[in-house]
Amino acid sequence: MPSLPVRSSRHLALDAVLAVSVAAADTWLAVRHWHLDTTYGWTLLVVQTVVQLGLVLRRRAPEALLGALGVVALLQLVPQLLVPGLIWAPDVDPIWVVAPLASPYAIYATVVYGRRPRLGWALIAAVTLLAVRPWQPHVTVVTLGILMTVMPALLGLWAAGRQRLLLALAERAERAERERHLLAAQARAEERAGLAREMHDVVTHRVTLMVLQAGALGMSAVDEDTRKIAEELRTAGCQALEELRDLVGVLRAPAGERATARPEPAPVAVPDLSELLAQSRSVGVAVEMVEEGVPVAVSPVVGRTAYRLVQEALTNVRKHAPGATVVVELHYSADRIRLSVTDTGPAGTTDPALAATGSGSGLTGLRQRVELVRGELTTGPRPGGGYRVAANLPVYVPTEGTL
Repeated sequence: MPSLPVRSSRHLALDAVLAVSVAAADTWLAVRHWHLDTTYGWTLLVVQTVVQLGLVLRRRAPEALLGALGVVALLQLVPQLLVPGLIWAPDVDPIWVVAPLASPYAIYATVVYGRRPRLGWALIAAVTLLAVRPWQPHVTVVTLGILMTVMPALLGLWAAGRQRLLLALAERAERAERERHLLAAQARAEERAGLAREMHDVVTHRVTLMVLQAGALGMSAVDEDTRKIAEELRTAGCQALEELRDLVGVLRAPAGERATARPEPAPVAVPDLSELLAQSRSVGVAVEMVEEGVPVAVSPVVGRTAYRLVQEALTNVRKHAPGATVVVELHYSADRIRLSVTDTGPAGTTDPALAATGSGSGLTGLRQRVELVRGELTTGPRPGGGYRVAANLPVYVPTEGTL
């Protein structure tokens, strides 16, 4: 008979109403049928009423309540057996059930909420014995006694079993949901690992080959312009390799494949955004930069993500909001950087040919990149007009330091 959890204060209020109602009903019956012309009768009536008011705690201390009701039943039965007519008249003696009206509720609560099964069943058996009085067999007494004791116990067994079944089903559903999330997380980790391998095996190797070829071209070229272009290609390729290393490391990190061939990239400052702002100003876009907080060092992949966000946002302003004023805000904290690009909306006519350039997936790719470094991206129009692109990025992102 393992106990079920006690419920909320709402159940306490319901039990209080039940306690008052049962105590009032049993007191009314006692006043009608008991001999209250003795001190013992009045004292027993008060004790019985107080004990039945204990129904308010039937979910918290059911064994104690049932034991007290058993004592009240004994206080009724024993004096009546020793001095017939002491409590109730002899003409009602054969059909009187000594178990108080609170007994069925206490028995039910003992079965459902009891914490000591052996004691609970012993008390139920004792109260049942007192209610049925087999040494004074009477059809009315036996029938009422069974209805007041045995039936609540059976109902309690059914309710407790049903509640445990519901709890087991709910636990099973929660476990299945957790397993589903774990399987989904495992599938995502495997997909990330597959993407990392693909980038490593194909993209990185191809870019490495291009860097080597550009370097060889620069070494062998006799023309100065050719050597300059080859050096620019080699530099761009090296930068791309650095970004690829970081991205592959971020993709691999959740899979738990820690490697030691190359240490974690050292933290760096957020890339200088002045060149991006100057490019926008050169084509007529009014851009203002606002920085708050003390600049902090960030993981290289985070710094590049912040740079790409500003780059993509300013490009979209030039394409879709000509004449707009732009505010770039950068807020530093100990463990996060918050970056936003806000424009006031187009002040002139948008060039359809310019707006149609590009793949149309810039913000989608940007969102994926921000989420890849465990950041949050919010984009959308502003209530007063214009558009806002904002990101909340962590300062540090663990990566697997090898390719």
